[in-house]
Amino acid sequence: MNPTWLDTLLAWLAMGGYGLYVWGSLGMCVAAGVAEIAGLRAQRRALLQGQAATATQGEGPRRQPVLTTQEGRA
Repeated sequence: MNPTWLDTLLAWLAMGGYGLYVWGSLGMCVAAGVAEIAGLRAQRRALLQGQAATATQGEGPRRQPVLTTQEGRA
């Protein structure tokens, strides 16, 4: 009896008995990546909302002070 494509696929997914470890590790890496991207997007959204709230209160965006040439020599 010839192995069918399903038998071949199941054997490949089992990975010689280490399939649970391999696929579990891969799943955890994907989950960590998705969580990282979601966290970064949430931080960016909060930062943009904070900037929008600051802009509507009449304050402009905060700027870093610029040193003039005289201040830089002192």
